[in-house]
Amino acid sequence: MIKTEKSVKTATVNKGIWLNLSSVVVMSLTPVLNKFSMSTLTPLQASFLNALFSAIITYSVIKLKRQAIPNLFKNKLVILLGITNAISILLQYVSVSLLDPVSVGLFGRFYIIFALLLSIIIMHEKVSKADLMPIIFTLIGTILITNFHGSLNSYFGIISAISYTFFFALTNMLAKKNIENVETNILLFYNQSISSLILGISLLASNQIIFNFKSGVISIFGSAFMSGFLGLYLFYEGLKYISFRNANLIRALNSVFVFLFSIPFFKVPMTLNFILGGAFIIISIIWLGLTSRKDA
Repeated sequence: MIKTEKSVKTATVNKGIWLNLSSVVVMSLTPVLNKFSMSTLTPLQASFLNALFSAIITYSVIKLKRQAIPNLFKNKLVILLGITNAISILLQYVSVSLLDPVSVGLFGRFYIIFALLLSIIIMHEKVSKADLMPIIFTLIGTILITNFHGSLNSYFGIISAISYTFFFALTNMLAKKNIENVETNILLFYNQSISSLILGISLLASNQIIFNFKSGVISIFGSAFMSGFLGLYLFYEGLKYISFRNANLIRALNSVFVFLFSIPFFKVPMTLNFILGGAFIIISIIWLGLTSRKDA
């Protein structure tokens, strides 16, 4: 049977959706792992180790695949990618050191708002009528979930949690601009290596170079693999097949998975707002998938 252009496009869209869903599940484990690492390390130390471990893991994969590493230091977007990634990692650890993982995950839902704005303003992605309902449902779900309260004892933690989502959205937008011209592993390696360098210099400048290597390092290595390598790899791969906007609508499911992963370790109350918000987000993802198939 000869595949039609429509069936090929549908399969491509489906692949992008499943890659991004897999990325969300994997990366939802990181707030819990990051919280455990805060028992023995400062946010800056944890950020540096996360980026360093991610760079080492990615480099190992590149060598196993026998890929060549081109010189991308002349590419300003790649350099900017590493800078924004370093800022987002640091702010994430600052927020998780001051708030519980569920609160960090839920404030992280501001990410979808920043991502949608960036997709329209900078990426110039047009919003069709078919996209409006999934976007509206996602935003409603985000608002409802954001009203779900964990332990919010620090305004600075809240500001850090919201700020890291902006820089994370900006980092992913820069990745979208580069991913069509650069292999995923290579882009990840430059991203994490540049971040490691920036955070390492910051460590030296702040005299935090002495580490307390206990259980926190194990948690950071797990976080680096889940988020800094595997999660981002799946996300970047997914960006090849679907728009930046749609990829980030799928990421709205992150808070639901963070909640589920946090239940065994932390006291997290279930509220009607959270249930309704999660339902709206899940419906929006299903709607997005149906709309994408119809347009294919």
